[in-house]
Amino acid sequence: MKLYILLAYLFLMVPKTSKTIEDFRWEKRLLIMNFEVPVLDSLLENSKEKIVDRKLLLVEFSKNEFIQTSGTDEIDSDGFLKVLSQPSSKKEWMLIGLDGGEKASGTFDEFSIEKVFSLIDQMPMRILEKKDLGRY
Repeated sequence: MKLYILLAYLFLMVPKTSKTIEDFRWEKRLLIMNFEVPVLDSLLENSKEKIVDRKLLLVEFSKNEFIQTSGTDEIDSDGFLKVLSQPSSKKEWMLIGLDGGEKASGTFDEFSIEKVFSLIDQMPMRILEKKDLGRY
């Protein structure tokens, strides 16, 4: 009995690790944003169903400071920001597919959540998802 209590205590005391981009591979599409002005709250308010339907996790930074995600997992914010901060890069947003590859990126002026949805809907994995759900 004491062994079970000790094991339960140790299990609860193990610190949770932050999820990396790699941890989301084949689980979520990622939209990483680093804009001057936070936009996630308004995106969630207006497009929550579309975001969930597309298995999309939004990760928001503002001026290189982590703000929030649309999910509940703790993330490695430094690792997420790093993909946008590559030398000679002017990327302010990036879409990463289920396979972990970069699918699109751009500046704030080029950003549109509807454009992101359209790009996702053209991806082969998304087309298969829609067929499986009987929507294509």
